Order: sequence, then C-alpha cells, then structure tokens
Amino acid sequence: MSLAVEIAVQDVAGLEVAALGGADRVELCTDLARGGLTPPPDLVEQCVVRAAGLVAARDAKPHFDVHVLIRSRAGEVDFLARPAEFAYTSDEIARMARQAEETVTAGAAGVVLGALTADGDLDVPAIETVRDAALRAAQSALRGVHLTFHRAVDALDGREQRAQAVRDLLVLGFHRVLSSGGAARALEGAEDLGAMVEAAEGLLDVCAGGGVRPADVADLAARAGVTDVHLSARRRPGAPVETGAPDTETDPAVVTAAVDAAGEQ
Repeated sequence: MSLAVEIAVQDVAGLEVAALGGADRVELCTDLARGGLTPPPDLVEQCVVRAAGLVAARDAKPHFDVHVLIRSRAGEVDFLARPAEFAYTSDEIARMARQAEETVTAGAAGVVLGALTADGDLDVPAIETVRDAALRAAQSALRGVHLTFHRAVDALDGREQRAQAVRDLLVLGFHRVLSSGGAARALEGAEDLGAMVEAAEGLLDVCAGGGVRPADVADLAARAGVTDVHLSARRRPGAPVETGAPDTETDPAVVTAAVDAAGEQ
C-alpha cells in the first residue's frame, strides 16, 4: 500500500502543483521559511474552492483536501529540545482558537496545531482550547474536522516522551502527528518515529516530516513504518525555472518524485 504524501504550500499555485502531481493533501501556511504561520481566511477559502474544482475535474485525487497550520507566531528554525518555542501566552492561545474557528469556517478539512509548556510537556489546556474552537466550527458546518499535532512534538525531551505524547494525543482525539522523530531530518529520527508508530497502535497516523526528500521515502517506510510523509517540495534557491512553470516555490518535479516514491511502497 502506498504512503500518503502531504505537501506544505503557501499559495493557490502551490496547491495546484501538489494536486496535479498526485499528492494526497496540502498543509497550507504562510512564512514557511520560518516554520509557518496561519494563513488568512480568504486564502484558505480560495485554496478550498480550487481544491474542490481540481477534484471535480479529476485533476486531483478524489480525497485531496486542504489542512491548515494554526500557529500565531513564527519561531526559531532550530527548535529541537526547546519546548519554550511552543509555549504560548493566554492571548496567543485565544488568537489561535479564533484562527482555528475561522479556518474551519472557511472550509479547511483539517487543522494542524500544537502547544507545549516551557518545561517540556503537552500544554493540554491550550491544546483543548484550540481543538474545541475547530470542533465547534465544524459542528456548525455539519461536518467533521481532521486534527493533526505538528512538530512541536519534536521539541520534547526524548523518545519515550514523544511516544507518550502520541498516547496522550489519542485521548485528546487527534488523528495524526507530524514529526521528525526529534531529529533535524526525519530519516535521522527513523527509530524514534518507529517508537511513535508503535505507541499509536494503528489508531493514529504518524507522518514523517522534517527535511524529507523523495529519496528518503522508501527508508522511512521500511525503518519507521510511517503511513504518511510531509515535505515542502520547495524549489532550490538558484535552481533554473522552466518556461511556463507556475509562479510558486513548490517544485512540480519534487512533488512528482515524492508521489512516485510513495507509490512504490
């Protein structure tokens, strides 16, 4: 069975590249270079409408959809073992709750969120506040919403802490965790990802993300047993741009290579 491929995008053009390349979904954000921020509701709505159009035209997979990052501020790129990067004030938590509600109201199929205490534990009250805002908006729209916990889990201290976080997130109703296994690159954290997969017991998807390249997909599937891979598929700085290529950082060649690699598993 092939792995699901998620592409992080920042615009409608990037979404189109991901869909046409055969990705299963996108994670929409802004300021991807600094880890990502919540996009405005109008961009979410534009992407949701475009995704639906591509599915209707059979230019995307039937289940292709839009998940949206909920993050009130960008942080340091090097956040490993630094849980304070994901510790939020009450005002920031309230802002993310509003963002989650607006995002789901705009049509997003899922939200991607996370919060920790400065001491390195899941901030359960903060997580519940943002989660519940998304669930209320989904209930008002008479539909469900998919919940993903983002790479804040990689700032936790050690393999067992991340495995326990998976168990705790199951109780909190999450469907997926995005992680590099606590390493700079997911391939380097494959063993830790495997421990998270084991902790999930098939009840929650573990998505490998963090420096993932198409050539890593086979090893991640074999060594970690993950069900999903996540990559930004951004064009390398200074790389030549083909005539007629879409005006976006998302590289069609990288998307296609990742989808092809995932399909071979």
